Amino acid sequence: MARQDFNIQSILDIPHWEKIQDKLAQLTGTAIICIDYKGTPVTKHSARTDFCSVIRENPISRKRCFRCDALAGLEAVRLERPYIYLCHCGIVDVAVPVMVGDRYLGSVMFGQVRLPNKDEEKAVRLVNEISSFQPEEETARVDLLEMYERLPEMEYDRIVEIADLISSMVDYMVHKAVNNRYREQAYEWVYKLADEQGQGKDLTQVIEPIAMLPTAENREKPSVSVSSPVYPAVEFIHNHPKEKVSMKSMAMLCRISESHFSRTFSRDVGENFVSYVNRNKINHSKKLLRNSNKTISQIAAEFGYADTSNYISIFKKFEGITPQVYRQYKYK
Repeated sequence: MARQDFNIQSILDIPHWEKIQDKLAQLTGTAIICIDYKGTPVTKHSARTDFCSVIRENPISRKRCFRCDALAGLEAVRLERPYIYLCHCGIVDVAVPVMVGDRYLGSVMFGQVRLPNKDEEKAVRLVNEISSFQPEEETARVDLLEMYERLPEMEYDRIVEIADLISSMVDYMVHKAVNNRYREQAYEWVYKLADEQGQGKDLTQVIEPIAMLPTAENREKPSVSVSSPVYPAVEFIHNHPKEKVSMKSMAMLCRISESHFSRTFSRDVGENFVSYVNRNKINHSKKLLRNSNKTISQIAAEFGYADTSNYISIFKKFEGITPQVYRQYKYK
């Protein structure tokens, strides 16, 4: 599957994402927008502040904003993690990169906040910096400064938490989009093969070959360098699929903080922690579905799912079919 098949619009599903974006902005107290790899906005701005509205309405300063966004996205790609920075107006913004493999598609940008304890000199420098392309009247300068003072303050640790949350959401949406596209291509390939063999498009004839194809969920465990801080966790999870594991316990195993563990795990494994744990459990449970007479409920319980319906829902998310259907076709 070519990575060129994807762009940020196909990954995020813009109309759907904008609804999520509005809610995220409301819950986090930040402004959010998405850009493509050139820095061009692809969504509306959620909860844009009055200060940034004035800045972005000016043609000169708007170009600086776009350039800041574009450069920040590239820096996030280079660092392989969300990039927290001060924009050209001196306020905090964050770029969360959207990647398919090593291809950069764009970023989710959030921020328009101030770090606490900013001194007076910072505010003065801000006004001086933008005065060259804003009206020279003193009242306009004062109004802009007042807008700056109304920008919400946010602790740095809180900004990091929000970056981790949005990064995990982006990882999930990339993973889902790639897997859905893989399945579409699998169906197209098998239908074409069925036509060539004169079988027609009977789903019962093509679903088993599709189930035999590798997907984004049933590949072998990710290749994680032994030098990675999360390598012990990946090995433990892979070798103990029936045990309940928490991020806290795995972070302790790796001797790093939970926040550092979360960011490093997503970066080095290519998938967030919860998704990887569930995918590993589902992959191992498929062996019991194929090779044992245990009930679905027994298998679910064996892999730590107290609620069978939860196991079925997660299985269907990864495999596209229920455990029962999977078992029937595998037996067939």
